[in-house]
Amino acid sequence: METRDLQTFLAVAETGSITKAAVLLERSQPSVTRTIQELEAKLGFSLLQRAGRRVMLSDEGIAFEEEARRVLNSLTGLAARARAIASGRGRTLQVAATSAIATGVIPAALSQFAVEKLPPEIQIAQYLPNRVAQEVGSGGAELGFSSMPLDVPGLEVVRLYCANDVAALPEGDPLADYDVVPLSAFAGRRFVTMLDPGRFQRQVSQTMEARGVTPGPLIRTNVSYSALRLVQKTGVVSIIDPVSAYGVQLPGVVIRPIDVAVPFYWGAVTASSRPLRPLVTQMIEAVEAEALRLIPDLQILDPARSAQTIDRHVSDCPVSHRGSE
Repeated sequence: METRDLQTFLAVAETGSITKAAVLLERSQPSVTRTIQELEAKLGFSLLQRAGRRVMLSDEGIAFEEEARRVLNSLTGLAARARAIASGRGRTLQVAATSAIATGVIPAALSQFAVEKLPPEIQIAQYLPNRVAQEVGSGGAELGFSSMPLDVPGLEVVRLYCANDVAALPEGDPLADYDVVPLSAFAGRRFVTMLDPGRFQRQVSQTMEARGVTPGPLIRTNVSYSALRLVQKTGVVSIIDPVSAYGVQLPGVVIRPIDVAVPFYWGAVTASSRPLRPLVTQMIEAVEAEALRLIPDLQILDPARSAQTIDRHVSDCPVSHRGSE
């Protein structure tokens, strides 16, 4: 299987058309068709299916697209790193992070670096938590930032933090008048929450259920920034992680603590067998400094006790009584 095969398949997947993919790749339509057919023969399954004049990915094609993109990105990154090494400019820094951390903290942390201290290229890829762990464990990323816990072998948690989830409210909403919003105030309200039932959303739901709080109609999203935008544009309310809440401050959205501690754990991970470069350590420290500046009552925990701390849900994250707009 060649790089060209993957490039051709991804071009077809992105454009939804053999003809458009051929134009994009500056190749003939029969050449693109032949490449796809040969790739399907090698894989042993169909990648595409017809839908009128367009082509759509088959179920197998959808699954293969993610892997093809990951492999192609890795190969492209490898070429860039090889060029940097050959020129004596040093190694690329590859960071994998969840959307909340990549959006809310990392950009401001990078702004603290002098230009001459930066490597020739920094790659910041956003993934779901388990994928962050996989990228770091496989060597696809040198450093990962994710919510916790991460149940993937071969990783070392080098930093661990905790802060409580907070309320995101439309400016002018009656709940914004509270210094600390009671959880009971969400009863019956249109509510934005996360799609993932196994992590953030489960903890929020369990806390509400334990206190007999039933919100109104739900909107679910898998990206915390989208939740903030929904609060901003539709007038719904939400309970959101503190990294996104304080790191991505949107006009018209008010952030308030709630009267129940719902801890959000997150941190930095590396491969357990890999020594840290000075640049990686500096990046971790810059992210920590920015998080401490942004997030009220952020707690720095012992990373060696990450699993035990999170499993017990100990009171390392006291209820916050500070808010910001």
